[in-house]
Amino acid sequence: MMDFDEFKEKVKDNIKSYLPMQYEKANVSLQSVVKNNDVQLTGLMIRLEENNIAPFIYLDHYYEQYQNGMELPDIMKDIAELRVSSEQSVKLDISRITDFNQVKDNIICKLINGDMNEEYLADKPYTQIEDMAVIYVIDLGSGAEGHMSSPITYDLMKRYGVDTQMLHEIAIHNLAKSEIVFKSMKDALMEIMFPDGVPEEDPLAEILSAEDEIPMYVLSNAEKLNGAASVLDKDTMETISEMLGGDFVVIPSSIHEVIILPMDDNVDKDELEGIIREVNTGQVAPEERLSYHAYQYDSGKHALMRMDKKEELAIQQQQDNQQNNHMHTRRSR
Repeated sequence: MMDFDEFKEKVKDNIKSYLPMQYEKANVSLQSVVKNNDVQLTGLMIRLEENNIAPFIYLDHYYEQYQNGMELPDIMKDIAELRVSSEQSVKLDISRITDFNQVKDNIICKLINGDMNEEYLADKPYTQIEDMAVIYVIDLGSGAEGHMSSPITYDLMKRYGVDTQMLHEIAIHNLAKSEIVFKSMKDALMEIMFPDGVPEEDPLAEILSAEDEIPMYVLSNAEKLNGAASVLDKDTMETISEMLGGDFVVIPSSIHEVIILPMDDNVDKDELEGIIREVNTGQVAPEERLSYHAYQYDSGKHALMRMDKKEELAIQQQQDNQQNNHMHTRRSR
């Protein structure tokens, strides 16, 4: 069995044999691509002479299929079919991306982890929120290879003639116009388990329909793609606060969604963060992890804060109050 280096070179050297004649003179190359959380992937680029751009076809997933027993010729056919089917998206006019007036209504925000993305963030404007970073991308819609977007770099921002603050304001404005989805965990599970509707008298459905001991909710968007950024919409967070009676807990499930819990005396930060670590390690892909911390929405300050930092602030405030009271007592004497 080939190792990954041998596999990717084999694919690069032989992929043209599986492509139509129009790709005979195409330029085929490999490129290392830094994705979210500084995850490095290998992209195969097959660019026709008349095109100035080409989609990346990531080979890491295909190598996993090869390791699991899929024959190399079948993998090559799949890659070739994907490249041919993506040709329409390749014809996207690159000048449209560089024209601010054409893309400003499609600028959206994406919430990622700041600490785990030092390399990825190096060439991109972003806004820091606790240990997370808000980046800005151009939503290009869906194509053969899935939903497409293009991150805004410092170079692109300079072409637009705007700054990070303006990008943030535009992205938040567009977020407010999007379809943000807030639903109970029970309803979210019902949709996953029964996408075609709930069968009558299904025992699993009856279990899921039972009253929740602990009310839990899911916050995302209609596409369930990069939906964790929904926490940036102030009206949504205020609505949730009113519904739950004040402060609430935000658990970063992934970059695609967060879980909401009402705030009460039984909430244990350390226990929550232990669960987050376990879920991140065992169930969330490395490139989709958002944070290892639990957050609290402060309804008084209308702000999202890390729970550990909020505790530190509360302790500091208590110490300051004690010191002030002590000084006041001494002056009174």
